[in-house]
Amino acid sequence: MSERVHIAIDVGASSGRVMQVRIGGGPPVIEEVHRFDNQPIRLGPDAGDRWSWALDALVREVTDGLGRVEATVDSIGIDTWGCDYGLVDATGALVAPITAYRDDRHHAAFESVRERLGEAHLYTATGTQFQPFNTLYQLATDAAAPDRPLERADRLLMIPDLLANRLCGSTCCERTNASTTQCFDSDADRWHEDLLRSVGVPPELMPSVVAGASPEPLGLLRPEISAATGLPGSVPLLATATHDTASAVAAAPLRSKTDAYISSGTWSLVGVELDQVLASDAARRCNFTNEAGVFGTTRFLRNVSGLWLLQQCQSTWRAAGRDLDWSALVAAAEQSPAFESIIDPDHPDLAAPGDMPERLRARCRLTGEPVPANDAAIVRCIIDSLALRYAACLEELEGVTGRVIERLVVVGGGSRNGLLNRLTSEVTGRPVVVGSAEATALGNALVQHAALEGMRSIDELRTLVKAEHHLEPAGDTLDRERIDAARSRFRRITATIVQPLPEETQ
Repeated sequence: MSERVHIAIDVGASSGRVMQVRIGGGPPVIEEVHRFDNQPIRLGPDAGDRWSWALDALVREVTDGLGRVEATVDSIGIDTWGCDYGLVDATGALVAPITAYRDDRHHAAFESVRERLGEAHLYTATGTQFQPFNTLYQLATDAAAPDRPLERADRLLMIPDLLANRLCGSTCCERTNASTTQCFDSDADRWHEDLLRSVGVPPELMPSVVAGASPEPLGLLRPEISAATGLPGSVPLLATATHDTASAVAAAPLRSKTDAYISSGTWSLVGVELDQVLASDAARRCNFTNEAGVFGTTRFLRNVSGLWLLQQCQSTWRAAGRDLDWSALVAAAEQSPAFESIIDPDHPDLAAPGDMPERLRARCRLTGEPVPANDAAIVRCIIDSLALRYAACLEELEGVTGRVIERLVVVGGGSRNGLLNRLTSEVTGRPVVVGSAEATALGNALVQHAALEGMRSIDELRTLVKAEHHLEPAGDTLDRERIDAARSRFRRITATIVQPLPEETQ
């Protein structure tokens, strides 16, 4: 196998990186070339009064990062979060601001579209979980907007596709990201045109869809990008797994069908890898999603609000002049009593940017939980609650898929959180295998490598992936009775906001 250098542009909803990954001739070597912040910006009434993404700033940061690469590069790939998009004219210019998924402007469409079309129909058509920020509801909002952005647009491009367009001029969408939109029929491998029309979206607005790991490049670097970065214009941009979770799961050291994964970052994605879409009624009622993976696999998973809660706490404390060290906070949280305060990490009140510590305290007051007394207790509350949510998801995964889950594989930035990993093992009663903290960038590069090396299966790709370490439930840290009592409290807390599906109210 040839040694190759791949550049993984990995942009998340809180930060972005340009990573250099050397693959072949030994274990992959990952080097961070450039890191930058990426936060939604608040636009005023003249620009739609919304949370938005600054595309031009992202392009500048990516270009800056590419300019710092000194190696001879074989290929470049881009991954980002899913669901969000830009509407561009024939020149590639945005016709409207990019709405960030945490904005609430699409919440009304989330309710009205589900009520009008029915959740059972939507789920059967797409296999996609119901979230207010799904592309379908954002598009329905744009279709009804007074300034008619859909009519002024030539093409819809997802976030990685917008960046690729600026770098090489491509105008297509990769399959793993298309599958996050709730507008894509994964079984038929095409946009669901009837569904798009039903919310007022002309199907011709949607880009063509390509599969990741294809050796056919999206394009070569534009001359101006080549000049700005010093990279040759012959460097190809490849269709990697452009959805960040798809890249992370590609790099997860999964070894059998009894493994589940947690891709732990701003979001925690808890799921299993399937050979085909599972859009059963039970899957719908548990709100699992079917998202495309590489080489025809399906990522059957649930979104859990992950390190977002900790990141927002950190932002609030920093704004107050307290730039707290996370390692010290987690160490202090380890000394705090387990399960003293529990919240539902997925509660809608915790979804938007803001004063997260106060919101967490407010949730505790409303549910009758002890209010965290200090910063360490807040961190402990978040970590305890995430572990309890993971356990609940695994229980539902087993019930819906009929699989017995024997191991958990944790990848992504959250895999560095030793307290969360240990607690997850204790609460779920399963060993935790810790994979790469840089799984997203690694998976991005691995899919590029697979394309150039002619790999044709996920198992072949994963021969290049190694687990970093293995945790067994200690058995003497938390007794089972205490864990069971915490899980019972968690069920009570989360049940207080569960609403019946529309079909069940009749």
